[in-house]
Amino acid sequence: MSTGRSRTLARYACLLEAVHRPELRGILQHGTGLRVQARDLLTRAGAADPDRQGDQFVAFVDGLLFDRLVGACALSAPQPATAASRADLGAAVRTLLRALTGR
Repeated sequence: MSTGRSRTLARYACLLEAVHRPELRGILQHGTGLRVQARDLLTRAGAADPDRQGDQFVAFVDGLLFDRLVGACALSAPQPATAASRADLGAAVRTLLRALTGR
């Protein structure tokens, strides 16, 4: 298992635990920076509502990663942690960006 995969799985575990222990939410603040970057990206790409769509983009991508990292049985997903899985994630993100920007 790679360091990035381990770290992301630990973050998901913390998110689930924080539902019952709100004091853990502070350790998950780094997600704010990702949302700011997504908003900026979508502003530059000409999105109609980059603030809202930037937050949605991060949530969509986070869901994709969760699905692929934990092997949540997506019917068409390649085996997790493979080149095919990375390529499939890239294609999904491109599709999402096109949908959000109309390009």
